[in-house]
Amino acid sequence: MNVYAFLDLDDTLFQTLPKCPPAAPRRPAAFRKDGEPLSFMTDRQMRLLDALESIATVIPVTARNLDAFRRVNVAFRSLAILDFGGVILQADGQADAAWDALIRPQARAAGSDLEKVRAAIQDYSAGNDLGVNARLISDFDMPLYVVVKHPEANVAALDRVRCEHLPPLDLSRFFVHANGNNLSIVPRFLGKEQAVRHVLENQLGPGPRLTIGIGDSVSDVPFLRLCDFLMAPSQSQLAALWSAAV
Repeated sequence: MNVYAFLDLDDTLFQTLPKCPPAAPRRPAAFRKDGEPLSFMTDRQMRLLDALESIATVIPVTARNLDAFRRVNVAFRSLAILDFGGVILQADGQADAAWDALIRPQARAAGSDLEKVRAAIQDYSAGNDLGVNARLISDFDMPLYVVVKHPEANVAALDRVRCEHLPPLDLSRFFVHANGNNLSIVPRFLGKEQAVRHVLENQLGPGPRLTIGIGDSVSDVPFLRLCDFLMAPSQSQLAALWSAAV
């Protein structure tokens, strides 16, 4: 039986230094554009990856675009799902043509609306002295989603954007992902689960298989539920939600 692990990256396989357990051994796992370490893997996370790779084909499932994915210091050897499902990257580094043909027309049609959302958030931040940065994330010449961060990880500023500014906007065509210092506005034609489903149905071939989904965020739940088993870090947003429901 073939085993596949669909693995979220940020805050699942690695995290920024403030989120690492104090004094825990760690190594750099992802880097800024200037080459400085940005995120780190603990010994436990490294052991988890080793264990997964010993039994499964590991398929990253991430919001990172290709540039950010290439700055991850892990040698993945199979497919990768990027950009909240906007791109399925083949092992040879090329985008999956069939998936691209479905996503590209929708992404280009949504580009002007995404730019309006980005500009409105930036104007709201400036008018309220919030100091957040809103960026339109593009990949493979496609505008895909808007991400909002605070340079000093002021989550309260992002909460103001999410709670005070976003509700009046017409978000019927978008969903909102919020987790720590990361606020993303994503078109509804995207979604990690849609790309995972495409991979399950078209990329893995026939025969019996076992699938494992691993993620940290509420927005990961749809793709996790496509898998036979699911996991989450014990200190994650998702684990906190599960604990609150018990």
